[in-house]
Amino acid sequence: MKFEPHLPQLPSIGELLEHPRVKGVVERINRSTVAQRAAGFLDELRTTVVERAGKFEIPPVGHLADRLVRRLLGEPTNGGPIINATGVVVGQRDFTPPLADVAVHAMMQQAGEYHQRGNQLRQAAEHELCQLTGAESVLALNNFDAALAVALATATANRESLLAGGVETGATGIDWRGVSARNGVVLRSAVERGTLTTQLNAGAPLAALLRAHDAEPWLSSADAAQQATAAGAQFIDVAPLAGLVNPQAHGLAAVDTIRDRLAAGADLVIVDGAGLLGGPSCGLLFGRRTLIAAAAGHPLARLAALDALQAAALHATSQLYRDDEQGVIFTIPVWQLLSAPTANLQQRAVRLASLIAAAPGVASAEPLAHDSAWLQLGQAALSGPDWAIAIRPRDGAHAKLSASLAAAARPIIAAEHDDAVMFQLRSVFPRWDQHLVTEVERATA
Repeated sequence: MKFEPHLPQLPSIGELLEHPRVKGVVERINRSTVAQRAAGFLDELRTTVVERAGKFEIPPVGHLADRLVRRLLGEPTNGGPIINATGVVVGQRDFTPPLADVAVHAMMQQAGEYHQRGNQLRQAAEHELCQLTGAESVLALNNFDAALAVALATATANRESLLAGGVETGATGIDWRGVSARNGVVLRSAVERGTLTTQLNAGAPLAALLRAHDAEPWLSSADAAQQATAAGAQFIDVAPLAGLVNPQAHGLAAVDTIRDRLAAGADLVIVDGAGLLGGPSCGLLFGRRTLIAAAAGHPLARLAALDALQAAALHATSQLYRDDEQGVIFTIPVWQLLSAPTANLQQRAVRLASLIAAAPGVASAEPLAHDSAWLQLGQAALSGPDWAIAIRPRDGAHAKLSASLAAAARPIIAAEHDDAVMFQLRSVFPRWDQHLVTEVERATA
């Protein structure tokens, strides 16, 4: 009698078709067509499981849904999706965090049909964000640089302003010299408290006190607001990565929320939607109604208007916070990563290290507990507990391994440290765990 090995349970066709990643494709194509392709996809997966019994883990249904969608719509071209194994969840200049499934679905609904230009959705998103932050008014533009430029051009009125923080691009990731020169702003800077006090008491009256992200450790929101008021200036808080939830609630370093900054006295808060908000990359201005109205009337604001797809994603993301602010750790990818318990990261690191170490071309794969930068903006970074896998190939060519992983069909961007390639799991979704193993096996074969 022939005994079949015990095989792990695969999801059903129905489970795949009902997953949010696949649902949007079903609406655009045809349910029976997608069901046929899903059946073939599961048959191939079942064959792989049988052939590699005991050596192949069934990925989570979300990962399988993503693979099915790629098969239906085609593989991404160069510059497409990547796997971020750097540990940095928000703040990377070279790539943007993924959106929530409902935001992706909202964009697909807009993109798949004729649609209006986006003013209604933009206004709806701005209204939601007003309610969530307590701002008098909100303006959404299509990129952060435009939001910063419009704010400076309208709030400073060609008068001197003082920047608390580094003026060099590397310090904060912002080209302060360029943006001030283009908008007629005379900008002085102070990189520590003593210099700030001296600058506030010297020279012509200031139009605005701007605080960059790297100044937050030595200048609180309340203190900055008090100093600005005493100098008769506006307080503009330039906080690209601020959001609606404080990471401190999940055991990481504190980052004041947009509501906290406004409540402390900021006249204007400038944010990138792709930061801790977890929405699309865009520029958001929160603050006093008069300042927002002036910004909205600037010619650049009309040129940099939010498009319909961005508006759809921003509105869908803001609704997640409105409906269940505590539940965003399950629905918004950035918060799924940041809220992952360290114990879970450890379990994954230990399990993956043993699988990777079994590859013939790998000399060692060691799970390591360490602090990694989960937020990065220029030279300013916030670090927190993480687990990593240090991979050393048998040929000793760790740089070659790193380059091979980065050149894969689904690139894996990893760090290099002490002659090893480092997979830092804080920024890696569990659905990609098996893919990490497979790609290391391929790259070291």
